[in-house]
Amino acid sequence: MPPFGHSTQLRVFVDPDLLQYDEVWAAAGTWNDNFGAAPADIVRVSGGIVTDLKRSSL
Repeated sequence: MPPFGHSTQLRVFVDPDLLQYDEVWAAAGTWNDNFGAAPADIVRVSGGIVTDLKRSSL
């Protein structure tokens, strides 16, 4: 879900693995509502927190 366009501010968490890509794509529920963006721009514009989101295999 894109972290933009909501009536209230969302807490946004970004997995650091996404930062290795030049561009990632987000969709908003339909084939016509999607966009590509640089992960660093998403973090900056959304105020996102970069944090490891993977579960431990322990």
